[in-house]
Amino acid sequence: MKVNALYSIIAVAIAALIAYGIYSFCRSENELLMAIGSFLFIGFPLFLAMGVSSPAKRSSANMKVLAVVFFLLMLALNILFACLSHFSTPLYIITNGIAVLVFFIIYHSIYSTKQ
Repeated sequence: MKVNALYSIIAVAIAALIAYGIYSFCRSENELLMAIGSFLFIGFPLFLAMGVSSPAKRSSANMKVLAVVFFLLMLALNILFACLSHFSTPLYIITNGIAVLVFFIIYHSIYSTKQ
């Protein structure tokens, strides 16, 4: 895997701006949790979609598509939680954590095929 520094920085900046937008839009008392969680849970797939490439062309395309799909899923999930006026902190962490872990499992299985 090869990391492109410029695209990685851009991905982190986009994730930070999205997290700030969710922080300012959040209607719950858990604004700080939403900001940090959104940055992490949206940033991981976005970083892997934009900043990382694989030498195997087929695997690289599949990994990027998977990362974009999970980026959109995590974005929708965090916007949903931001719209709620009250939600459980463990529910937020567990829901987003399981989604990111499933993403990493699928991403790793695609990367390990090396086709």
